[in-house]
Amino acid sequence: MMGSSEDEHQRFRLNALPALLALHRLARALCADRSSADDLLQETYLRGLRYFRTYQGGDIRAWLAAIMRNLHRSGLGAEPPLVDLSIAEAEADPAPDPEQAALRRHQDAVLRHHVAALPDALREALLLREFSELSYKEIAQIQNVPIGTVMSRLARARASLRESLAP
Repeated sequence: MMGSSEDEHQRFRLNALPALLALHRLARALCADRSSADDLLQETYLRGLRYFRTYQGGDIRAWLAAIMRNLHRSGLGAEPPLVDLSIAEAEADPAPDPEQAALRRHQDAVLRHHVAALPDALREALLLREFSELSYKEIAQIQNVPIGTVMSRLARARASLRESLAP
């Protein structure tokens, strides 16, 4: 019995660890601060490990993203969504000059505000697509809606952002 559990833990690690960065980006997008995002990510992986026997194959990112979504909706890390985009920016430009950094912070704050203002279903679809890089099909499974609804939600979310961010 002990070997079986250890084998399951090893299989979970081999499958789930490659998804860590994408899920970390999603947690940062969902949560108001790094600490909440780290807690959400940790609880997602703990639940994933605990229920790994129910995993039926496919892209484990989608399965873990669904766990994360449910945890977030149930209140873990569920402060007002600020959509922390700074992690992507830190990876993109490690040493901007002070003026560029100030401009980037302002742009990030404006974008966070507009993303947070989206209706929940649109914001969730957008975050799953852009931060976890999940397919439309995977998002449809997570949100339990037809793929056409996902496409519509993404189109409406993007159009809303374009309109609200236009000069």
